[in-house]
This record gives sequence, structure tokens and C-alpha cells, in this order.
Amino acid sequence: MWRELADGQLTTGRCSVEEKAAAVRMVRTLRAELGVALGTVQRVAMQPAPSGTRS
Repeated sequence: MWRELADGQLTTGRCSVEEKAAAVRMVRTLRAELGVALGTVQRVAMQPAPSGTRS
């Protein structure tokens, strides 16, 4: 259940560091395109996962 990160910390998170970074980039891009921050995180979270990712 626990995963060890590269810096030695333990985590129970479902996303890798790369997946989190990609999500942050998507939110920032969407905010820049729309010009608003309200609802952007939910929009990115509700998008279907790319094929080949874990479920």
C-alpha cells in the first residue's frame, strides 16, 4: 500500500509525480485559455484518463 518516493518519503497517493505535474500543467493551461480559475480543476479531473493508464 505504501510507495517510496525518490526522496525517501512514503506516500499512499494514487498518482505518480509525473501524473501530478501533468495535471498541474493542464489546469494552468486551461486557466490561461479561459481567463478564469473557477471550475478548472474539476474540468481537468473529470476528463477521461488517457488509454494505457492504470485504473
